[in-house]
Amino acid sequence: MRISVLSLHTSPAAQPGQGDAGGMNVYVDQSVRALAAAGHVVDVFTADPSGIDGLRNSNGLGGRADTLQIAENVRLHQLPIDATSKDELADAIDELALLLLTQPSFTSADLIWAHYWISAEAALRAQELRSEETLAPVAAEATRSGERPRVVVSMHTIGAVKNRDSETSHERPQRLEAEERIASAVDLIVANTPAERRDLIHELGADANTVVVARPGVDHELFSPGDRAEARADLRLDPDEFIVLYVGRMQFIKGTDIVVDAISGLRENNPHLASRTRGILLGAVSGQATPTGSSPYLRELNSAIAAEPSIEVRRPVPAHELITYYRAADILLVPSRSESFGLVAAEASASGLPAIASAVGGLPDIVEHGYSGVLIADHNPRHWAMALERMLLDDELRRELACHAADRSTRFDWSATAATVLGALAVPDLTLTTTMTGTEETTGAEGLEPKPRLVGRNC
Repeated sequence: MRISVLSLHTSPAAQPGQGDAGGMNVYVDQSVRALAAAGHVVDVFTADPSGIDGLRNSNGLGGRADTLQIAENVRLHQLPIDATSKDELADAIDELALLLLTQPSFTSADLIWAHYWISAEAALRAQELRSEETLAPVAAEATRSGERPRVVVSMHTIGAVKNRDSETSHERPQRLEAEERIASAVDLIVANTPAERRDLIHELGADANTVVVARPGVDHELFSPGDRAEARADLRLDPDEFIVLYVGRMQFIKGTDIVVDAISGLRENNPHLASRTRGILLGAVSGQATPTGSSPYLRELNSAIAAEPSIEVRRPVPAHELITYYRAADILLVPSRSESFGLVAAEASASGLPAIASAVGGLPDIVEHGYSGVLIADHNPRHWAMALERMLLDDELRRELACHAADRSTRFDWSATAATVLGALAVPDLTLTTTMTGTEETTGAEGLEPKPRLVGRNC
């Protein structure tokens, strides 16, 4: 099967942890490789304003896309558009749709898998344009030669849910309206977890029979437990200090401020322990070409970081370097205010690094409270500081949580992700069965009694 994958606002070739690149970039990159490994031919289309590093050739003009072979049977195409930000792309849906229709590998696709609302809007608009008389010849020929390809969408985040969880109204009305249209128009919506499935149904009005849960995966060949002393030596970290790690973009929705405040709170609660603890923030500013300190949030965050001597900020690193940080650290903090899944938490778990995470969105599907990590039900920095202190002081607990986290992470598999999506399309009325099979509804958060320690289960 020929599959077109749309990741228009951010390229899978981009470095996660900066700009608009994050877990979605990893998702697209790994899922298309899984599709190709299953025998499909995949063309990925992006209009990422930052472009594909090093990818420029003479075919990049006149409506044709620069192309990069990123894996066997996987090509990445850069659409030529003048937009310089995600918001500008959102305002250029018609142009994006027309650009897609100039690409033979898009118009000949059997299936379109769109990621994020901008890509889904462009895909649906392209479908509309294919039926109009003004179509480019190549698109018209493709329309006559076969049936309309089905459209699948992974939202990754939902505007209404981000507003709800963060108690803000930052998301554009354009996005909120578009996501409701998308939910009713596409053939299948992929949810990362049962919690996201509920949000798609209740917040966007999606038909329950069109929503399938397909957990994202983890590259287990890369992310696995390893020698901590060796990892610390590689990173030139003190072998005897505690390392508290944060991985991701510096933004309000990710709760970067909670990390800084929790480590500062640790200093107030237990100065001796804080003197042996280093916080590493592995990430950069969120958004396209946003200068550090250009928003009130970033100015306050930078001031708080500067005032905390035990915190250092390091640049985002590619996956083959990120594993060394996971192996070197003692605890991962994931204080997101809204999170559809939390791929960083899944990768860390596979690497044997337990997390203290927010009990929001998909994070409880990754972190089982009291068994493979700790969940906190609010964003009060005092509660995060207390949980951090308890975990740092209990070596046995950290070892048990780490072992259980690695064991639990085996359920995250990219080939299973791809197979679930394609299976839901292949078999009518399969979505509900696929959605719930093997899926545990996970609850529990800081403030509840933790589960009894289960010593000895593969530990």
